[in-house]
Amino acid sequence: MTPRAPSLLTRIARWLWGLAATLAIFFITVWWGGLCIVTILITRRGWAADVYGRIWCRWILAVCGIQIDVEGLDHLDRTRSYVIISNHLSNFDIWATVAAVPLNIHFVAKKELLRLPIFGQALALSDHIIIDRSNPEAAIARINERVAQQIEGGFCVLFYAEGTRSRDGKVHAFKKGGVTLALQTGLPIVPMSVSGTRKFLPRSHVIIRPGGRVKVVLGRPMETRDYPFERRDELNEQVRQVIIRNYVEDY
Repeated sequence: MTPRAPSLLTRIARWLWGLAATLAIFFITVWWGGLCIVTILITRRGWAADVYGRIWCRWILAVCGIQIDVEGLDHLDRTRSYVIISNHLSNFDIWATVAAVPLNIHFVAKKELLRLPIFGQALALSDHIIIDRSNPEAAIARINERVAQQIEGGFCVLFYAEGTRSRDGKVHAFKKGGVTLALQTGLPIVPMSVSGTRKFLPRSHVIIRPGGRVKVVLGRPMETRDYPFERRDELNEQVRQVIIRNYVEDY
């Protein structure tokens, strides 16, 4: 039996909810971003970005009416460092991951994000890794430097291996940056599959489509210490296949 289409009144109500949620995200970002900047300037430490960032993400998910189903947390040792490699569907991927995964996760962020008011300033003062994508060699050196400095402290780096958000909800070819870092540092790789975020904010859309669920699946860590660097492409595809296997396109 075909489900009934939502009534006009229901569609209007959801659009108004989405508009209110979109505006709320702006003010939530200004509040927590501003507080983060002040705290870091006072303490001269980047911990505020991690603590406030998690709260920021949870508030965003709450106003958007989004619940997260997480699988695989039992595979992880929170005291270890990991390279986390994920598919990428939407800006909600970041909010869902930070809110739901209790690891010290740091992102590799493009420098263009620094131009965003409040958020950009908070990002610049945080411990996240800012790179210039137009200079790949310098970007790789920057990532390796940061990971080497904090490799023993439960420092996790998250890579969206497709390099951009999926346009059609499929998992596309992976770039090799995450796998390369893991092989160079000997850190284990955690394949992470995020399902269901695309429906809330597809590419080129501005207004949130609120209400629903997201699924985050963390695969078993894949050890890299004794893995030959020459087989990097093979490892990259193995990681991709795990992510595809745990991904639910129509979640």
